[in-house]
Amino acid sequence: MDFSRLDRSELIGVASGVLLAISLFLPWYSLGGDVVRDEEADWVCGVGSDSCTAWGTFPILKWLLMLAAAAPLILSWIVVRGHHLTWPRGELTAIAGLTALVLIGFNGFVDKPSENDIAISLSWGYFLALFASIGIFIAGGFRAVESGGGARRRPPATF
Repeated sequence: MDFSRLDRSELIGVASGVLLAISLFLPWYSLGGDVVRDEEADWVCGVGSDSCTAWGTFPILKWLLMLAAAAPLILSWIVVRGHHLTWPRGELTAIAGLTALVLIGFNGFVDKPSENDIAISLSWGYFLALFASIGIFIAGGFRAVESGGGARRRPPATF
């Protein structure tokens, strides 16, 4: 194991992955306190609770985001151990970061977890997760470019 092989992009990716994992337990959504909530469905975060975490809100997405948070750690393990891959190192991490970015963006800007959308707003944990997924995507992309990025090109019609 040679830790000197780790580049700045892997360190940024690991920090972003840890940040994404932590952000799952921070408030993502907050409910306005001045709105009368007469139905139980109006309390998205649970009756009487004014903030929601991603861990408590999403039954499947939380596991997908944890996998995306683990991708930079796995990439760093591959780099430290010197394993050879058939694809450029970092490519899968960039894809995991981009997928997390799309999933987080969709659940914040397109489809918030409320049937009635009564005064639900994004909280600071959501934006931290968005920032962390961008960090994972960029770190994986830089590592893929550094390691030769893309498949080797061959002339057409050669087998």
